Amino acid sequence: MLDRINSAMSDLTLVVLAAGMGSRYGGVKQMEGLGPSREVLLDYSVYDAIRAGFEKAVIVIRKEMEPGFRQRITRRFEDRIAVEFAFQSMRGAPVSRDKPLGTGHALLSAAHHVDGPMGVINADDFYGPSSFQLLAQSLAGITGRSGVNIGFELEKTLSPHGGVSRAVCETCQDNFLIRIEEHTQISRTDRGIVGSFEGEARLLSPQAVVSLNLWGFAPDFLPFLREKFEEFLGSMTDPEKEEFYLPTAVFQWIGERDATVELRQSGETWLGLTYPEDTAQAAAKLGDLIARGLYPSELWNRAR
Repeated sequence: MLDRINSAMSDLTLVVLAAGMGSRYGGVKQMEGLGPSREVLLDYSVYDAIRAGFEKAVIVIRKEMEPGFRQRITRRFEDRIAVEFAFQSMRGAPVSRDKPLGTGHALLSAAHHVDGPMGVINADDFYGPSSFQLLAQSLAGITGRSGVNIGFELEKTLSPHGGVSRAVCETCQDNFLIRIEEHTQISRTDRGIVGSFEGEARLLSPQAVVSLNLWGFAPDFLPFLREKFEEFLGSMTDPEKEEFYLPTAVFQWIGERDATVELRQSGETWLGLTYPEDTAQAAAKLGDLIARGLYPSELWNRAR
């Protein structure tokens, strides 16, 4: 039987951002089987979300991905949690492009499926059970113009196989976000951990807290997000490549609407897939968690 935190949180919605193309990975990493029964990372996130009290999952994909997702993934847990699909399309983009318009646009694509507090995750990240507990607890009392980010320590989120992108968070003394900076090409070097921010190389603290798109929002964030997306479309200088990043929009929400977004740090072991070489390590770490009894070896057969 999956335990629930609190029956008062029965209307929590989990929005899963799953439309990415995985250009560095070289395939659809959202469907990479890593568990003993070929479970994908999303299987574990949904399992943890159900235990934390989420009742609905809205999965944002490209339309052509739907048959594969239904057959390969969601049919395994659709009797445990309500599942709906939202489609991220290129409609409205200023040029024809194959690459999705970014994580902020992905969340907007799910807007008509959400009418209350929402959690937001990436499909190709593993956040761990206590991260979802933190998220659900924060959403239980969320009010207008407020949100939460569950962050992770930078040095625990790097790939040994190449650079990664991370949103580096800065907080005030009360642990509310005051700045979010999207860094790219972050990797270990002889100088330490180095990333690029707006084209400039920066040395980053290993203990810096970063966002991996594990968010919680009150529903009034969505109209603001749409406003910022329209501004983004009108100001693009490189329409074939630019993306509308969710962390950037959150930073604007804080500055322009006096929103408050709490940063709560997770102590979980993070797993993710950026490069093909990450697969073996991720599978091994999942195997260790199963061996320690944190997950059953047959995830859905024993979930009840």
